[in-house]
Amino acid sequence: MSLPRLYFRVLMQLGPELRLGLVLVMANLALATAMFAEPYLFGQIINLLTGSQAQGSKPTLEALLPLIGLWLAFGLVSIVGGVTVALHADRMSHRRRLGVMATYFEHVLTLPLSFHSATHSGRTLKVMLNGADGMFWLWLGFMRDHCAALVSLLVLLPLTLLINWRLGLLLVGLVVIFAFLMGLVINRAATLQEKVEGFHSELAEHTSDAIGNIPVIQSFTRIQAELNALRFVIDRLLSAQIPVLSWWALASVATRAASTLTVTAIFLLGTWLHIRDLATIGDIVTFMGYATLLIGKLEAAVGFVNQLFMQAPKLRDFFEVLDTTPQVQDRPNAVDAGTLKGEVVFDQVSFSYDGKRPAIADLSFTAARGKTIALVGATGSGKSTTLGLLHRAFDPQSGRILIDGQDIRDFTLQSLRRNIAVVFQEPMLFARTIRENLEVGRADATEAEMMDALERAQALEFIGRQSEGLDTVVGERGRSLSGGERQRLSIARALLKNPPVLILDEATSALDAATEQKLQKALEAVMKDRTTFVIAHRLATIRNADHILVLDRGRIVESGNFETLVAANGRFAELARAQFMAQQNPAQQNPAQQNPAPTAPVAS
Repeated sequence: MSLPRLYFRVLMQLGPELRLGLVLVMANLALATAMFAEPYLFGQIINLLTGSQAQGSKPTLEALLPLIGLWLAFGLVSIVGGVTVALHADRMSHRRRLGVMATYFEHVLTLPLSFHSATHSGRTLKVMLNGADGMFWLWLGFMRDHCAALVSLLVLLPLTLLINWRLGLLLVGLVVIFAFLMGLVINRAATLQEKVEGFHSELAEHTSDAIGNIPVIQSFTRIQAELNALRFVIDRLLSAQIPVLSWWALASVATRAASTLTVTAIFLLGTWLHIRDLATIGDIVTFMGYATLLIGKLEAAVGFVNQLFMQAPKLRDFFEVLDTTPQVQDRPNAVDAGTLKGEVVFDQVSFSYDGKRPAIADLSFTAARGKTIALVGATGSGKSTTLGLLHRAFDPQSGRILIDGQDIRDFTLQSLRRNIAVVFQEPMLFARTIRENLEVGRADATEAEMMDALERAQALEFIGRQSEGLDTVVGERGRSLSGGERQRLSIARALLKNPPVLILDEATSALDAATEQKLQKALEAVMKDRTTFVIAHRLATIRNADHILVLDRGRIVESGNFETLVAANGRFAELARAQFMAQQNPAQQNPAQQNPAPTAPVAS
C-alpha cells in the first residue's frame, strides 16, 4: 500500500467525524492564510514608514489604518482558527481512536478460526493498539500543525513570487532543495523502520506467549531461558532501531541548518537587490519573515512525514487485518432462522482446509429431530470439521447442510448460531465472574435459571465452595478452577442457552469417572427433544446414542447403533476392543479376557 493511499485511508477512518475534520481543515486554511498575510502586511507598513521618511515627512494615520486594520483582522482569524483547532482536534482524535479500536475488535471477532490459529493473539492485540495509536497521532498532528504547514509550503510558497520574484525564487529554490534532501533521509529511515516493526511484533508475541504459560515456565525452571530469549529479541530490535534514530537526528540537524542558511541568504540577496533598487526594505523584512515561517513549516512537514513513515508499518499491519475477509458471511438475502426444530441433513458435503487434501469428502447423513448422533474416529478423521461446518465455522466447498429442510447458508449467521450451542473440548472461559460466563449462554437468564443449569451440569457443589458464589472471578481462561470445574461450567453455559441443536466436542474429557457418570445422566435428560451431536473418544459415553457414525479420512465407513456396530466386528469394534484392553491391568486378565465378547468393552 503506497504512502498517499495509506494516509488517505487513515483520514477516511474519521468516519462519522469526517464533517468535523473538514471544519478543522478549513480552520487550518484560515490559519495558514493569516500567517502568510502578516509578514506581507508588516513589510507594507515598513515600506510606508521608510518611504515617508525618505520624503522628509511622516505617514498619515489614514494611510496606516487600512494596513493595521487588515493586520488586526488576520490576527483575529488566527485566534478564532487556533481556538477551533485547540477545542476540537484532541477530542475528535480521542473519540476516533476508540472508534477504530472498536471497529477492529468487531472485525477480528468475525474472522475465521483459521486466521486466529495462524496469528498469535499477542500480535493481534499489538496491531490493534499500535494501529489505533498511530492514527490518533496522525489525526492530531495533522489538525494541529501539519495541515497549515502543508498548505503554506504547497500553495502559499509559490505566491511569494508575486511579491518579489527574485527573492521568491531564492526562497522556493532553497525550500525545494531542503525538501529533496529530507526526502532522501526519510526514504532511508522508512526502509529501516519496516525491520524495526517486525522485531516489535516478535517482542509482543514472545512476551504474550510467556505470560500465558507461566505455570509451564515455573515448573520447568525456564525463567532465565525465557528472559535470555527476550533480551535477544530486544538486542536485535535496538540494533535495527539505532540506525533509524541516527537518520532522523541528521534530518533534525539539517532542518535547523536550513533555517539559518535561508534567513542569511534572503538577507544578503535582499540587501544586494535593495542597493540596485530591485527590492524595498519592506520586501526584505517580508521575506525574512517568510524564511523563518516557511522553514519552520518545512520542519513541521518533515516531522509529519517522519511520523507518517514511522507509523506506516503499524498502519499497514492494521489495515491488513481489517482487509482480511471473513470466509463465512451472510448472503445478501439471508433471513432470520427464528426458532428451529433441529432436523439436520448433510448432503454430499466436502471440505478441504488447503484445497489439496479433503478433510471431509462426500459426507451424507440425516439427524432426525431430537436424536443423538455420535461421531467416532481416529484423530484427524474429520469429526470436529464436520460439526464446525454445522455451526458455520467455515462453509463447505461442495454440497449443502440443511436444517429443517433449508440450507443453513440461507440463514443469518447470528440467527443460526443462536439455535446451536457448542461445548468445546477445551473449556473456554472469560476472566470474568461465573455469572458473566453463564450470561454468555443467555444474557437475560435469571439467577434461578443459572442455578438450574449448574445443577444439571453437576456444578453446584464447586460453586458452593466459592467465596463469592456466582460473583467469583475465575481468572484468565478460568485458571482458578480445576479442569473438570471449567468443563462443567462450560456445559452449564450451553444448557442455559437451551438450543434445539447441541454439540458436545469431547465435553466430558476433563471429568473424573464419578462426575462423568453423574453428568452423563444429566446430559441424557437434557438431550431429550433436541438434536445432539457428540464427539467422544471414550466409547462408554456414547453407549445410548441413537446413531453412531464412524469416520475415517473424512468419510463415513460405518454407521449404526452401538450394539450393531460392535456386532459387525469392523472398525468400531476394533476401537472398542483397543480401548477396553488399554483400560485393563494385564496381570489381572485371564485367558477369557484376552478375547472378550464384543459387547463387554463398554458395558458400565
